[in-house]
Amino acid sequence: MNSLKPLTSAKPQDAVLAKNRILRSWERCQASGAALHADPNPILAADLQTRLEQHANVLHLAQSEIATLASLVASAQSVVLLADASGVILQEAGSTEFLRKAEKVALQPGVSWAESLRGTNAIGTALFDAAPVQVHGSEHFLECNKILSCHAAPIFSPRGEVIGVLDISSEASMLHAYAMGLAKICARQIGNRVLEHTDTRLHRVVFQRHASMLDSVERAILLLEEDRIVGANEAALCLLGSDWSLLDTSVHDWLDDWRQLDESPRALHTRNGAQLTGTLRSGRAPGLPRSAPIIPAQDAPAPGQKKRATAGMKLALPPLADEMKSNMQHAITAVNAGMAVLLQGETGAGKEIFARHLHNLSQWHQGPFVAINCGALPESLIESELFGYEAGAFTGARREGSRGRLREAHDGVLFLDEIGDMPLLLQTRLLRALQEREVQPLGSDKRIPVEFGLISATNHDLMTMVENGSFRADLYYRLQDFDVHLPPLRERHNLRNYLCQEFQRLGGADRSMILTDSALQNLAAYSWPGNYRQLHSVLRRLVHLQAAGSAIKATDLPPEFQGRDCIAPAQRVTPTCPASTLRAISDQTIERAIAESRNNITHAARSLGVHRSTLYRYLRRHPASP
Repeated sequence: MNSLKPLTSAKPQDAVLAKNRILRSWERCQASGAALHADPNPILAADLQTRLEQHANVLHLAQSEIATLASLVASAQSVVLLADASGVILQEAGSTEFLRKAEKVALQPGVSWAESLRGTNAIGTALFDAAPVQVHGSEHFLECNKILSCHAAPIFSPRGEVIGVLDISSEASMLHAYAMGLAKICARQIGNRVLEHTDTRLHRVVFQRHASMLDSVERAILLLEEDRIVGANEAALCLLGSDWSLLDTSVHDWLDDWRQLDESPRALHTRNGAQLTGTLRSGRAPGLPRSAPIIPAQDAPAPGQKKRATAGMKLALPPLADEMKSNMQHAITAVNAGMAVLLQGETGAGKEIFARHLHNLSQWHQGPFVAINCGALPESLIESELFGYEAGAFTGARREGSRGRLREAHDGVLFLDEIGDMPLLLQTRLLRALQEREVQPLGSDKRIPVEFGLISATNHDLMTMVENGSFRADLYYRLQDFDVHLPPLRERHNLRNYLCQEFQRLGGADRSMILTDSALQNLAAYSWPGNYRQLHSVLRRLVHLQAAGSAIKATDLPPEFQGRDCIAPAQRVTPTCPASTLRAISDQTIERAIAESRNNITHAARSLGVHRSTLYRYLRRHPASP
């Protein structure tokens, strides 16, 4: 088999290949004379394990983004890959069908996709250029790789070094317009997480042009030791008009009034006079002794306003259920096209989580996510809360007036939760604002244009409410351009695996705890009337009230999980908990999984619900096993 079939004449002439970055990569490959490998040998399992341990921190911090991406792209026959700075793939997730095809061209963990070994490809070329790269079909240098369409974005350390690359790959026949954008967004978010988890003794200045963006993936971050900049992200470089040379300079050279910052957003100015909004998110405030760490105040939210998590308390979004993958793809298309999305489901079924995923993956991701609980707003305040008011518009009004929640959502997403609980009289004014995309504050004769993505949610049957006259028909049809039904937790596919993942995410991993088969059986058989909200409450209780290192048994569960209704038939394969342990899985189950996969460790690990490296460690400890 002739593994090398690049164009060995001058330069590729195809219009797509003529892109400068791809062209330069081809020129490097043609000029180097290096031995490229169409069938490379993966590194030894022990070497891969060493790399996994070396990059454990980045892998841990990347799991939320990888899980989110995998849930979105799996239905599109795509995979998500995380590689280290040398191009060795460390982790894969996504479409099981495409994973099998990818292995035929060695697109799998343990294989290096460095440009010097694999020619022009998204992972290797992104690493070489330290920039996002899309390589589609015939743009690949090696003939065997032309079946792929790949989109890769580098992950930067706080010091500007490339520490890895995030890639979304699929068949060349399935080019996805959104994949490059998703890869870049998630790579930036992983880099932000790495920066925010670097040495908590340091303090961090988070800033952006608008306060609404301080929690977005585009937040700018400077890591400070006293007044010296020791770390940054790309957003900070962009806002300050600099490059990585700003490292180790004084923050006074870039920001004038940064010492006035605290946990609340405040005005901040660059040395050239540009106004920003900034906050001190963690570490200690300038001038405070090391024994006086900052503890951000937990201010009460305004009526109907859901409290925005700060960096220190913000939880990563849990991955979407398999059942929701196609719905999310359609919802992204809908909201990007200006359509309103209506989410319907039981209380606690994850409507806000779905909405936040949709915001993060839509064209509105750089703007704010403004959530309004329409059922929690007092009827006397709802109009001023939604539409704002001019100074002195009514007794008790703020002296400076209020912008209102609809204006706060400008260039972002407006999430109207419990929309079915909105008073009928206010529905008319909301409809007018949504149709005209204009807001008229109370006490003002001016109409202010607004643009935002619109997502609503309810646990009511709105059509029934329309029929009985408690909900306006015209507002209903304005809100449901695209309708998404969120199934209850009890109907979630592969619920046992999800229970394990959430238990670990909510603290089980940090405290070295696991759920045993008996506990999993009872939890999975329970009806979960409170859905995800109830689940998270129960799992947090188990994590924090049981001793660290515990193996949670059925007898440790609350009483409602020990009744007759929680006895489920045994499963064929019991994938217990985390990709971090096999302790709760019997030797016989492991051996059966390996035998059924014909000794394919990748497939066996996948069927057991653990990472392949975990299974390799088990096999080294049990050499007699097949």
